[in-house]
Amino acid sequence: MSVRWLSLLLLTLCWARASAEPPKPLLWQISDENNSVYLLGSFHMLKAEDYPPAAVANQVFDDAGKVFFEVAPEELNNSGRVQAVMQTGFISGGGTLKQSLKAGTWKRLQDYCRTNRLPIETFQAMKPWLAALTIANFEVTKAGFLPDLGLDKHYMEMAAIARKQTAGLETLSQQLKVFDEMDQQDQELFLNQSLKDMQDPAQLHQLHMRWRNGDAEGLLRLLRQDGINDIPGFYRRLNSDRNRAWLPQISAFLRENSTGSALVVVGSLHLLGADGLVELLKRQGFRVVRLD
Repeated sequence: MSVRWLSLLLLTLCWARASAEPPKPLLWQISDENNSVYLLGSFHMLKAEDYPPAAVANQVFDDAGKVFFEVAPEELNNSGRVQAVMQTGFISGGGTLKQSLKAGTWKRLQDYCRTNRLPIETFQAMKPWLAALTIANFEVTKAGFLPDLGLDKHYMEMAAIARKQTAGLETLSQQLKVFDEMDQQDQELFLNQSLKDMQDPAQLHQLHMRWRNGDAEGLLRLLRQDGINDIPGFYRRLNSDRNRAWLPQISAFLRENSTGSALVVVGSLHLLGADGLVELLKRQGFRVVRLD
């Protein structure tokens, strides 16, 4: 997705000096009379200087009996499974990306590849949405943000060490279906928006700083600027619809478990705003507290 979206949703180890203070977490406690679920907003690609996490986030993780992620760790760690699912992003039947794009879009992609010394042939077999994700991933990595250092990745590794029970709120197939179900026009808009965003890498650093500062309102404002509103149906499927699909699993844990808490680690945008998980759970009558 574009730099802005990839950073919510987002390859060698980067050794950097640790920051003086850990990031202030986007962390909420959702509770009923018997139990609690903690919602932690992730930045999917981070830097070494963003570690260690805040003590309160680590404490919540330590106390949790179960940890939920967007996709279960065992599926993401299955390379064969990931490769099979990613095939949905490639064109079948012998077509090419060039054939599926308008001349202006193809020219912008050519210019981007030339500037960044990338072979245009790399993209020819991709659908426009996968080309957009690939470009955004390249740019975010070039800016020093690494998927291996994402907050969700960190807690997946910690959960494996601690042998905690983990689960996914959706499958990888369901996640990629959001992109693959876009019509051709929206996919091309998505690619064009990604190419446009590459011209302003400062947006990514602004997002990162707001996330580090725990600035929920500022982060939401920045995430909702221009590009997201260009494809409203896609944004709804990417965020709002998925939030509502996850809601029953989270509320069921609260209602059905009388002992032990759970931690939910998802992209930060999923927690924010009127259609975010925090507000949706509040409307169901659960007690909501932001933890510093």
